[in-house]
Amino acid sequence: MPVTRRSLLGLLSGSTFFLTARGLASPAAAPPLGAPGLQFPQGVASGDPQPDAVMLWTRAVPIEDPGLPSSDQYPLLLQVSREAKFSTLVLDTEIQASADSDYTVRSYVDGLQPDTSYYYRFLGGAGTSSRHGRTRTAPAPGQDREVRLAFASCQSYEDAYYGAWARMLADDAAAAEEDRIDFVLHLGDFIYERSWNARSSGKPHSRKVPPFPNGAQTEKNRYAVSLEDYRHLYRTYLSEPSLQEARARWPFICTWDDHEFSNDNFQSFSTYGEQPKLQPERRQDANQAWFEFITCELIELAEQHAMDFSRQPQTGSDEERNRAANDSLSINRRLSWGQNLYQLNTDKP
Repeated sequence: MPVTRRSLLGLLSGSTFFLTARGLASPAAAPPLGAPGLQFPQGVASGDPQPDAVMLWTRAVPIEDPGLPSSDQYPLLLQVSREAKFSTLVLDTEIQASADSDYTVRSYVDGLQPDTSYYYRFLGGAGTSSRHGRTRTAPAPGQDREVRLAFASCQSYEDAYYGAWARMLADDAAAAEEDRIDFVLHLGDFIYERSWNARSSGKPHSRKVPPFPNGAQTEKNRYAVSLEDYRHLYRTYLSEPSLQEARARWPFICTWDDHEFSNDNFQSFSTYGEQPKLQPERRQDANQAWFEFITCELIELAEQHAMDFSRQPQTGSDEERNRAANDSLSINRRLSWGQNLYQLNTDKP
């Protein structure tokens, strides 16, 4: 059963906003008086383009100011325009960044035109602004439109500087408009939950993931074990300039593989040792961080276990705890691109 507009509001988390573009002729709004300055260290992103909608994302962290009272929630503005200069806006609205979601914000914007480029930005107080992002909507159903996509996977922060992203960006900027990439399909392993002490060749890494807030240590590596550890990985990976620029230039459609939780995992079982180990709380931590940092639209079907991350209580048998952890997030959704790509499924393994 499809999710209705009315029921949607009760399904989404406090970090997700449901907004409609209307086209605004009035002057642009300003952040509330006294709103703190914000920094956007992980950039901006868009994802899961629909013919009339797209999900927009940022992480808006307050700039420390001893003259302002501390808070767990901060206002910011989202602006969307058909023009790179933002001279005319189709959306200009206040949203909130909350500490509960590590200051990540997801904004589902509908009311857009199909097969159309849009520009977006986030504004904080004291004249602060995110970088500008560009996205585009999918073609209308049945539209005969070529599919121009790129795909990527398995990006290890420590093994190299992301030259592939840099090359993709340069080639796309140099291409004719009709040959440019429409969206990126990311097939998983957006992060690696493990940080090895050295490459398999024994040589040192190009760069290192900083120490985990918690983390576990073995003779050969260290790995994430908590929500703050997984958040730490996404923040680190998204500090990479080329990856930030890619997410700002193209909408991403993301699934996951295994390293978003644990290498070669089975459901909520990690497989580091000789025997699989049930780790349902760690699985939920990984799911929550994925949901916070990956720009996705999970609101299509009401019978899914979760259109949003929903932490499940850990009670009962191992089987019940495993099922509860797996059901904390379902990433099933169906996407189309005109008549030539009419069903792109990204499924929960």
